[in-house]
Amino acid sequence: MPRPLRYWTLLGQKAGDNRQLETLGAGATARFGWEGAAKALAFNGRDLWLQLTRQASLAAVQAPFRAALTPPWPDLVLTAGRRNEAVARWIRRASGGRSKIVHLGRPWTHPRQLDLTLTTAQYALDPTLGSVVCLPSPLGAAAGSAAPLTPRHHGLLLLGGPSGAQALPPAFAVALVQRFIALCAREGLRPRISTSPRTPKAVEAAVAEVLRDADNGEGMGAEGFWWHQAQGAPSPLERWLREGKLAVVTGDSMSMILEAMSAGCITAYAALPEPWSLRWESATHRLAQRLAPQRFRRNTRNLLNQWEATGGLWTLAALESGPLPTPSPAAAVLPEASLEAALSALERLMNPGP
Repeated sequence: MPRPLRYWTLLGQKAGDNRQLETLGAGATARFGWEGAAKALAFNGRDLWLQLTRQASLAAVQAPFRAALTPPWPDLVLTAGRRNEAVARWIRRASGGRSKIVHLGRPWTHPRQLDLTLTTAQYALDPTLGSVVCLPSPLGAAAGSAAPLTPRHHGLLLLGGPSGAQALPPAFAVALVQRFIALCAREGLRPRISTSPRTPKAVEAAVAEVLRDADNGEGMGAEGFWWHQAQGAPSPLERWLREGKLAVVTGDSMSMILEAMSAGCITAYAALPEPWSLRWESATHRLAQRLAPQRFRRNTRNLLNQWEATGGLWTLAALESGPLPTPSPAAAVLPEASLEAALSALERLMNPGP
């Protein structure tokens, strides 16, 4: 009896990337019986140089994490994020070219040098660049449920933070909170607000103050989860999504938008401003959008347009101007459809057939 295929998931510093990799690995184990091992990685700062010089190397990996990368080599390497790419290529070389590389998201390595790239519309990767499969959504969000929903009496505002050229100034956040509270009052919903690791502390403090004023002035029973103040306390977000009728999410976070849609919430996004700024991430993002090859660019608007077309996502302004809509069931099953497409692509890669 042949042994099961073995895969490694290369886990880095971004929780969203790791969640996608773990979802794909768990799906492959459940569907095909493949055996997986997680390889956590931490870097010493030389990873950008390795990528710019296109080296397959472990030079940027901290020694304790390098020690775990030993034979027997896997049949398949699942990876995401720039930092992991040089490691994945090194593993393939060490295996004598036997280990195949599957990358999630947007690779810095040219897709022709990878065995499979699983991406989404925001990166607009040209399929002619290599073996590229565009998924309807990122992996990792909880699948929607077909079970009848219990009554939902809450509205959620989920705040992200600066991303690329997008910024979240305190004044913008305060105005957004006030619009959200007004919408909740119109619909008779109790407001809940959650910040995230990327939410600036100044924004979190300003928003907490607005919520206290709203609670004292209107008695709406408003609740807040302040990530920076929580100091590691568990987030109530998973429960809040199950109990929420309405979710408004800042437009920087595709993962939070997808989670709200998958939970069956009436989901809207609020686009963040993109002011000119000397902030490093903003400046490099603008340069990349202008000067880098097309495959390095990112336009989240492409993905948002796709989700709006499913009938599962709206702009905040659209909800403010009319009655709350009914989400399409298709929006809640986007994660299931993405995982199915990803697993089908994996099967074709590892078992190409005659």
